[in-house]
Amino acid sequence: MARIPKAFAAASLLMVALLAQLTVPSGLRVAGAATTAAAPTAATLYREAMATTKDWKVHYVSTSTAAKVPFSESGDAGPASGIQAIDIGRGASLDQATLIVIGDLTFVRGNTLAMEDLTGLSPPEAALASGHWVAFSSDNPAFSQVVVGVRSADVAQEVALKGPFSLGRARRLDGYDVLAVRGTEEMQGAKPMEAVLYVRMTGRHLLVEEDTLGSHGRPNGAEHIVFSKWGETVRPEAPTPSLTLGSVHAV
Repeated sequence: MARIPKAFAAASLLMVALLAQLTVPSGLRVAGAATTAAAPTAATLYREAMATTKDWKVHYVSTSTAAKVPFSESGDAGPASGIQAIDIGRGASLDQATLIVIGDLTFVRGNTLAMEDLTGLSPPEAALASGHWVAFSSDNPAFSQVVVGVRSADVAQEVALKGPFSLGRARRLDGYDVLAVRGTEEMQGAKPMEAVLYVRMTGRHLLVEEDTLGSHGRPNGAEHIVFSKWGETVRPEAPTPSLTLGSVHAV
């Protein structure tokens, strides 16, 4: 083996000693150094998931039971428009309707009971309007509860939780690796209850499912929502209404 000249060896040791005393300025990374991304907090995951839900497009299927009344809805929500089918109750007490929101206008068509409950028509008027499209302004406060849940921002409001937030265990759900974000949901006509949002772990933090939880931390069926088809095209066509309620921009 070739011998290293003493002078070269001494110079090398001096260089190593000088380099050891150098510090890397804050904010710079030495090339080749390993970095570890900080794990997102529950609050960060929640905030990012809500922002995406509010501004993007998604398909959803929701089932719930409030005061022992079954409720189901499904639809496609976009920022400015959406379409939704709802069923509330059962048998002779069933409210069944389809809602379409296109910007400033909302259209609803349903059975007699739905037209009475959703639009405030009298029983005779609701019977006449049954099966026909009725239009009203999306911004009319008298119908605010009808429009809720149809557009993206409405969906985000419907699944919103209150903190403090905490992270549950990671799991595989609907084909995605997800993290569980726990918080509290306030449902109309019911006491606040714990709820969990399952958010995609990698890539864009999109919602996968939401569940309300019972006393043992298990889904209690009060609300269950499944989200899919993120980024789909949502462009419903405006139907021709037979009746308009209140002042509308155009029909």
